[in-house]
Amino acid sequence: MLTIYGSGAARHQRVVWACEEVGAPYRLVEIPWPPGDDPDFRKLNPAGTVPLLEHGDVRLIESLAICEYISRTFGGDLHLDPGDAGYWDYLQIAQFGEATLQPPQAWARRFGARDPWILEHARQQFADRLDVIERRLGDGRAFLVADRFTLADLSIGFVITLSSHLGLGDLLTARVKAYRDGLRLRPAYRRAYSLEKVE
Repeated sequence: MLTIYGSGAARHQRVVWACEEVGAPYRLVEIPWPPGDDPDFRKLNPAGTVPLLEHGDVRLIESLAICEYISRTFGGDLHLDPGDAGYWDYLQIAQFGEATLQPPQAWARRFGARDPWILEHARQQFADRLDVIERRLGDGRAFLVADRFTLADLSIGFVITLSSHLGLGDLLTARVKAYRDGLRLRPAYRRAYSLEKVE
């Protein structure tokens, strides 16, 4: 059984989604926000961030690494291997969600209300970066790589879903919205975002 620590609308949601996709057993432990303020949680994760995954002797704190661990440990096909065709493309898009597409969301959330320039800059950067996804979907594909659902879709899908909650949803193009809506129809997505397993 996996133990996932999370807090509010945070990155642990993509971990829960990965569990639901591969049928991995888990329990979700909700930590009050901000998790770093909880001294007991800091003992488990000195960084004070969520998610945190515990599985036997394995303890991981980076959401994409956790998702890859889940796919590989529980027999999922959410990942590609280095020898697979399209592996480098998969790796790039999976990391693009967290490393490139998501940061403008953080700027808007943390500083946008205090500084209109930062908010406008964050919006422009998000729109520019989102264009990478728009172009990729331009040929009518349902998934971003490998002609199937992978961690690349899970990574990008989480960020796109979060954009609506952060006041950036108006920047999503019709094609990106259709892609997001298709992901939302996945049974695993629907189970993950219902958060029925919270302790």
